Amino acid sequence: MDRVNLKASIVIAIIGIILISVIYFRPVSINRNYSGYMYDENSELDKAVEINLDGELKKNLSLNYVFTGSIEVDGIKKQVVLKRIWAKYNIFKTIEYSAFIETKNDKTGQYEVNGTVNTSKNFNEILIKLDDVDSKYNSKFNICGPSNTREEAKGIIAKVEKNN
Repeated sequence: MDRVNLKASIVIAIIGIILISVIYFRPVSINRNYSGYMYDENSELDKAVEINLDGELKKNLSLNYVFTGSIEVDGIKKQVVLKRIWAKYNIFKTIEYSAFIETKNDKTGQYEVNGTVNTSKNFNEILIKLDDVDSKYNSKFNICGPSNTREEAKGIIAKVEKNN
């Protein structure tokens, strides 16, 4: 192989690596609407709700995928940053995405947890707990999607807890 062919091969390889990197690390837009169900474990309170998850999934070199966006439930909209949860002993297998919803307390300057969000690895199922919803209805609610009944919602919770 002469020098010209070697240089051409190196240039083609570099262009290929750059092209693959640009395609792989490009943010993926995610907009999901779930027909959800919220219920209280300790009472008969329940309600069908619409859940909207909207944002971007960004992949980075350290394999820490991050979803940045917003979630809206029952008229309450919150900003979320979901982080990838890996399978035990296998960093290439995603189990789910999870996050605490936090707000900064203006008086103390510290962050307070106002809820949690967990999604399946492909964003097809979602489990939400929000203090704002709890205080709106004066109870503790689990919000799950997609589900239309309490049993379907409990099934989603069981799947999420099984992965943890």
